[in-house]
Amino acid sequence: MAQRHGVEVTPLVTAKAWLRDVRVSVRENWFLFIYMIVLMTGFNSCSHGSQDLYPTFLKNQVEMGPTQVTVISVVGQIGSLVGGTIVGYASTFFGRRLSMITCCVIGAAVLPAYIFPRSLSLIASAFFLQIFVGGVWGPIPIHLSELSPPVLRTTAVGLTYQLGNLASSAAATIQATIGERFPLPPKDGMKRYDYGKVIGIFMAAVWVYMLIFLLLGPEMTQEERAEYGAAANHIEKMRKEGISLAEIGANRAKLSSLGDESSRLAHSEKPIDIEHIE
Repeated sequence: MAQRHGVEVTPLVTAKAWLRDVRVSVRENWFLFIYMIVLMTGFNSCSHGSQDLYPTFLKNQVEMGPTQVTVISVVGQIGSLVGGTIVGYASTFFGRRLSMITCCVIGAAVLPAYIFPRSLSLIASAFFLQIFVGGVWGPIPIHLSELSPPVLRTTAVGLTYQLGNLASSAAATIQATIGERFPLPPKDGMKRYDYGKVIGIFMAAVWVYMLIFLLLGPEMTQEERAEYGAAANHIEKMRKEGISLAEIGANRAKLSSLGDESSRLAHSEKPIDIEHIE
């Protein structure tokens, strides 16, 4: 095993350094993790709330056929893809939160057109509303990554997203329960409910929910983003020079095990030149 400053770099040393960093990160950022889960609950509820019962609304309330329902659903998903791509890219210039807040405001404004028409004009309505549903999601992967502490970046992004998705899984049940309060006259012996009104109520609440937490939440500054990008470029440069990611990680773990000063360097946002570590 390689030794630097008398410290042998072994898998055990690396694991201990990582666990120590995890413990410190969780203790210092637990409130941030809760915020990310709460935020993801709203975002996943936005997707479920606008999409899960919409085909049922089109079929039972607007009385459209299977082909029309399919066309509207597909066009809506295309809008979501377009919105996510454009807003995700634009957030690099206008800011993550500002981009998502703008989508919340415009998405709420488009909501009436998503549920009130009773014609094929719903194709356009679905496209434009889903642009903002997808748009609000566009910056989320990089936004969560930027909020997460470096040592837990991939774990925090995946875990908070999945926990938020879990919390939002009851969205369809909540909407169905609300729907029972707004029955429609039965047709062919089948019970019907005013799911258009339900979707409107639920989505209005979700847009406001997301807007509030985005306004209150943090965001990586442009300066911090530039430093993070410089560090990533430095690592990529070392990788191209033949230094493996495993070696880079091992050296950072070793730095963490050398004491307070080395630990400070290991957690610095500035790039560490591991090629000249003696």
